[in-house]
Amino acid sequence: MPSSTSLFNRKWSSPSLKTSHFPKALGLAMVGIFILSACAQGASEQAKPPETTTSTTESSHEMTPEQMLCMKAPYAAANPGNCGGNVGSILSNALKVSANGLIDPASVNLSGVEGVSASQQKQSEDLLTASINTLPRWSDITVAIADGFQSIGDGGTGEEHLLHWDWIEDQTILDPNYPEALVYKVDRRNGSRTLEAAMFILPRSYSLEKTPEIASPLVQFHQHDNLCFTQPPAARVVGLTNGAGECNPPLVKFNPNIQVHVWIRPNDCGPFAALIGIGAGQIKAGEVRSCVPDHSRLTF
Repeated sequence: MPSSTSLFNRKWSSPSLKTSHFPKALGLAMVGIFILSACAQGASEQAKPPETTTSTTESSHEMTPEQMLCMKAPYAAANPGNCGGNVGSILSNALKVSANGLIDPASVNLSGVEGVSASQQKQSEDLLTASINTLPRWSDITVAIADGFQSIGDGGTGEEHLLHWDWIEDQTILDPNYPEALVYKVDRRNGSRTLEAAMFILPRSYSLEKTPEIASPLVQFHQHDNLCFTQPPAARVVGLTNGAGECNPPLVKFNPNIQVHVWIRPNDCGPFAALIGIGAGQIKAGEVRSCVPDHSRLTF
């Protein structure tokens, strides 16, 4: 396992956005990302880049049309042989919600999930509890921006990711004091943002074949290897790779660092769920998705 700083061990400091730099080839594809309306949004902000097309490169861990159908509970129930993966959360114990809308940290009990060791369970519980207690410091999105987080321009999808690019390759992993990305729910009626998750992006020394010990059916890592961004430092996701698996210039493709979400508000697929559709990304070849949503919501 690559060496890295242990969980929750760095003293908090507030970096200036102006002093941030954009690490080259960072794994981003990540961003759980949302390309549908992001494409339209990005195109409106700059001259339209050469047309990109969805990659036709085969991959055993991409989302197939069949898997997309399996996201609808009625279809999954009627076609169990075709829908590899669990419909709905795999949690054995319900998580309670506090009056503020956050998961109640006192209710966090992740026992009873098949294939998860005692050590993995404890690490998962510690990460979730620490995230619930720590992330709300960025409930106000203006505070997050002041601390160096930058939007990737996907707010039009209903969920907006803000990345702290400097923290992706710093070797401190899974630390809620230093989340590589924050996820906000966007209210399309009034434009307000509600913090709902962190997206922890690991440095490139990790991969789907080389994950930290916490990785399990409960905490399933994924990557994004087909996203195209505008040029840094203010990179925004605006498209998909072409048939050769590359981005048409001037768009760029970043290293597909692995990542995992931690939701501090209720999620149909549990507190470590990936997103839906393109946003679900790719998992390790041969694995089945630990959860597919138990509703028909196919947007991000």
